[in-house]
Amino acid sequence: MPLQWREQMSVNNLIIDQDHRYLLCLINTVELSLRHPESGDHLRIALEQLSQYAREHFDREERIQYAIKYSHYVEHKLAHQRLMERLVVLTERILTERDDGTLSSDPEELTQLLRDWLLDHVLKEDMKMKPHLSLHPANLLG
Repeated sequence: MPLQWREQMSVNNLIIDQDHRYLLCLINTVELSLRHPESGDHLRIALEQLSQYAREHFDREERIQYAIKYSHYVEHKLAHQRLMERLVVLTERILTERDDGTLSSDPEELTQLLRDWLLDHVLKEDMKMKPHLSLHPANLLG
């Protein structure tokens, strides 16, 4: 079942919320590509787009945190670095298995890893910013 945005995921910043919506869309695209391996390079493209957009999002989010003097900025930045490292490893695993014809992992297992990767971060870490972001304009871009 595709991931869907829910209002309780909002951190009270339009830019970050829009990024999170698009990241959900990209994860849904990866999931669809995993379910249809006959679609050629769609999986590789979807994973590349996810990685690129995640980097852009983390950069935007960190600029906003810096602008509001978010007290957990350093820890959050390190969490972003760890998330990107996990995404790189997961992407390499998926693409290597697919290219070798050994994609033994269940597509749902791989999708769940991606969902956990994003949703755990958004619902646990990013929500800590919400009270701080509420004190600033909703369209603040660092």
